[in-house]
Amino acid sequence: MSNDVGRIFGIDFIYFDLMLVTIWIALLFVRRRYKEFFFGLFGYGVVQFVDAVIWFTIKGTRTIGGEAIDTGVIGPHVFLTYFSFTYGMIMFSFAPLMFNKKIHYVEKLLWAGLMYCGWLAIGMMSEWINWNDITLDISRDMGNARTKQIIMASVGYTVLLIWKILSEFLDGFPWNIMKNIPYWYFGILIVTGIFIHFSMESTLMIAGIRPIDWEVLAVNSLLEFNTGIPILFGLWTAFNWKDYIPTSSAETEETETVLTQTTEKISAD
Repeated sequence: MSNDVGRIFGIDFIYFDLMLVTIWIALLFVRRRYKEFFFGLFGYGVVQFVDAVIWFTIKGTRTIGGEAIDTGVIGPHVFLTYFSFTYGMIMFSFAPLMFNKKIHYVEKLLWAGLMYCGWLAIGMMSEWINWNDITLDISRDMGNARTKQIIMASVGYTVLLIWKILSEFLDGFPWNIMKNIPYWYFGILIVTGIFIHFSMESTLMIAGIRPIDWEVLAVNSLLEFNTGIPILFGLWTAFNWKDYIPTSSAETEETETVLTQTTEKISAD
């Protein structure tokens, strides 16, 4: 598998992408998903720091070129600000949308459909519509990143698992937050992480923006966003701890029922 993971696309991809994230944010506000919106802002900050500061400025593993850069149509730092915002906002707000126990599974499926179909649509429109085809060529040298990603994902899920195990024996905050989360829900977290990055990778490949590489698709989908899912879920439960502490046996049964129905629906679809 090549260490370089890249994509080539026209400037109009940026236009379509900004339209998509605008629609996404508008719907978050229409649905009053304010917490998820702030998780998206947090995601923008994380992606901006990692991509622009660490990969591009410090390590130099992120390269940005193409006609658009050479002719000064867009600068690398402006591009990274846009790039970090659109993907950070959508990915990092989508995850808590899936975590939120109060959201009906139908709405969750609609958000999933919007993310996948939206990314596919902007990629296809950029390729089919001659709006502004001045090209950008960006890539990232993964090098030893795979090993680091495996370690980060393993440590993250191990910490959650230990937290869950300790919740079975210890009472009081913060242990009781995880007491009401069944062990099988960890599988849902992993699937959520896979789906988020698979959506990005596969839609880019279908649109012809990224070369088809099944190994890159599989490895990136499995690892990329699952490095952050345990942290995001930990933050979500910490900020919404009242939703995870049952006040009665009936509430405990209700929580189990909601999670079970969501899992069964996702498996069926």
